[in-house]
Amino acid sequence: MKLIRRIAVSLSLYSRIPVPDFRWEEDDMKNSLMFFPLVGVVIGFIEIIAYQLCKYFDLNQIASVVVMLIIPIMITGGFHLDGYMDTTDAIRSYRSREDKLRILKDPHCGAFAVIGLVCALLMFASAAMVIYEKGDFRILLNVGVSFVFSRSLSGLLSLILPKARTEGMLHKETSGAGSRVIGMLIGWYILALAAVFIIDPETALLTVAVYMTCLIRYKNMTDKEFGGVTGDTAGYFVTVSEIWNIVLLALLCLVR
Repeated sequence: MKLIRRIAVSLSLYSRIPVPDFRWEEDDMKNSLMFFPLVGVVIGFIEIIAYQLCKYFDLNQIASVVVMLIIPIMITGGFHLDGYMDTTDAIRSYRSREDKLRILKDPHCGAFAVIGLVCALLMFASAAMVIYEKGDFRILLNVGVSFVFSRSLSGLLSLILPKARTEGMLHKETSGAGSRVIGMLIGWYILALAAVFIIDPETALLTVAVYMTCLIRYKNMTDKEFGGVTGDTAGYFVTVSEIWNIVLLALLCLVR
């Protein structure tokens, strides 16, 4: 029963996937990250099915790419894009650390947030168009698994890196989270890693390099700009790492 509750809590917090309504217990929040990567499994699975259906019905290429672009947003409700936009706005403000943290909490949307969102969506759409045109199914499978990669690493970083605040949603999610949650997230990462190596070792090496680079840059960025991680920066990591992964996989498609 606890396992089902934890899955339901993770899906409820990090996606728009409907789950049964129930009264949350005290430890539900601190174990919420345990099945965070499961949202990535759902996104990746639906992306692959949608790709196959678009190919089967010979759907227009642009329409197919739009479908692939919208699926993650529909499933998550734009949860991570919101964090990406807030973080982009804060970084590009070039203000003090305190002001940047205040911008993260500001419900208003700044110009740099909009510019960053447009650039991110165009990068994803352009890369998806290349992959769709080339029809490399192994690359597509790798893209599907990448949604698990990003969430397992984002969850781990949220737990082990210093927090910029002692309040807020991320603090509630990580406060009191034990080694079991960390172990589960590492397990998700290992499963994703094994999957991409089985699918295509060449693309697996590229994906690992992309995510490790994003991880290092993310840690340096959060330390410098905010003094630690927040829920918004976690969404920023998910978005940026997924985009750079699909962009470099698209470039690999072009040179193969």
